[in-house]
Amino acid sequence: MSRLFEEIAEQPEAVTRLLDAEIPALDRHADAIWRDDVRFVVLVARGSSDNAARYAQYLLGIHHRLPVALATPSLGSIYGVEPDFTDALVVAVSQSGQSPDVVGVLDAARRQGRPALAITNDPGSPLAAAATDVVELGTGPEASVAATKTYTSSLVALALLSVARTEGEQRAELVDDLRRLPEVMQAVVDTADAADAAALGLRDCRHLLAAGRGLNYGTAFEAALKVRELSGVVAEAYSPPDLLHGPIAAVDEGAGALLIAPTEPSLPGLRDLVAPLRDRGATVVALGADRDLLAAADLPIWLPAEPAAWLTPVTSIVPAQRLAAAMAAGRGRDLDAPEGLQKVTRTR
Repeated sequence: MSRLFEEIAEQPEAVTRLLDAEIPALDRHADAIWRDDVRFVVLVARGSSDNAARYAQYLLGIHHRLPVALATPSLGSIYGVEPDFTDALVVAVSQSGQSPDVVGVLDAARRQGRPALAITNDPGSPLAAAATDVVELGTGPEASVAATKTYTSSLVALALLSVARTEGEQRAELVDDLRRLPEVMQAVVDTADAADAAALGLRDCRHLLAAGRGLNYGTAFEAALKVRELSGVVAEAYSPPDLLHGPIAAVDEGAGALLIAPTEPSLPGLRDLVAPLRDRGATVVALGADRDLLAAADLPIWLPAEPAAWLTPVTSIVPAQRLAAAMAAGRGRDLDAPEGLQKVTRTR
């Protein structure tokens, strides 16, 4: 079996280890990063980590009403301009912690006296050295080039970042949600047949779009990235409103559409996409637990269990990872070392 399939299956265990290590440290992280003068959050990341950061944009807004921005690392690395991080918490997400432009943003925040958190799988990395506080993902080695367990663990680390800002009964309820998460993930991992069947149904797909909104907007981007890098199929991500505002014109009978639609407030917008996509000839794959949506799709991927709504991105990406891997296997691709890609990319 490909190492990629093994690492997809390892995700519940990896998340359990992260929760066991970091839930007892919530107060320490709160003291280190959630200072009274934090008025907004800046996130810096690349690739899959950037998709995880999209989740934090919504989560920190929902839980704490905080404005959250994605950093522009090239301001410093190309243009030589250092942003003013006054009143900001700066969070960098990188499984390797090696990319110089990402490290540069965190280093600038620390030099300006701002809290600078590194979320990384390598506590000895340059990113960790630039930080004022570190969350180590602790997933162990990820041998496959495509990120799977480091991605879901990054999502959970960002969820923990949000929980650290809470106290008392609210924190206890959120921690309970987190503690139930590995069991839900395991149930999803154990039902891979639907994703494999959907991949077979997409064997002639020339172009795939992934749609998600709100908390799962980043999930759509990560699903599209996995399909693109593993299978070579051109894949793009949209929110439902953005798709309907023009790009849907490019959808035809050669297209596939993956709707990321777990049970959370963004679900109705995904339901509304089925009819216009099918009218244009797309093969619609629906990933979720809503029976009406699944019945309307050409290829349903049923989620057998779901966590609390705010944690659905952690579980909804798992069948999408499996779908991408199965699509790649069906095309004879090397799952663990996709052509032209490498595990660590040092961007400047």
